[in-house]
Amino acid sequence: MRSLLLIVVFGASVAPLPGQSLVLSNLGASPSEAQGWVWEAFADTVMGGSSELSPPIVLDLDEGKALLLAGRVVTRGGGFIQVRLKYDARSFDASGYSGVEIDLSSPNEGSYFIFLRTRDSLFPWSYYGAPVRPTDRRTTIRIPWSSFSAQSTLRTTLRPDRLTSIAMTAAFEDFNALLHIYRVGLYR
Repeated sequence: MRSLLLIVVFGASVAPLPGQSLVLSNLGASPSEAQGWVWEAFADTVMGGSSELSPPIVLDLDEGKALLLAGRVVTRGGGFIQVRLKYDARSFDASGYSGVEIDLSSPNEGSYFIFLRTRDSLFPWSYYGAPVRPTDRRTTIRIPWSSFSAQSTLRTTLRPDRLTSIAMTAAFEDFNALLHIYRVGLYR
């Protein structure tokens, strides 16, 4: 199994109106990603783990089109699978927003998280994380910047003006992950 799979879609950038959310990826739209943002997928196999990531695909579900994060999370030797939106420039200034807004669903229970990386995340294992609890129906979840906890970063406080990626991650327990990602954005 390949340890790194890239899904790349380029789109046009649209500036939000004051007070509106900024959509970074909407799988039901065309183009589906804002300019400069690309999807990547990988598992703990990049660092010697044994989790299994199914190749991410876009599904046409009753609740809309969604990117599928699926696979087997194995905590021995690692313990994660992940899809992330990565900004292709140095960093994105998200300081004008209050946090991350994401539309998710999952038909099964599991240990799911949103991981943010910034220019303060120097090591591959550095991130700011927050748990999410998706339901079996498409639900919009808002996570304020203050809810993200630093893990092995230079700074304990998240600096959203240095954002480099937003990841949807299944991690930290042995389970079969199945997560539908419909939309990822930032809210004011």
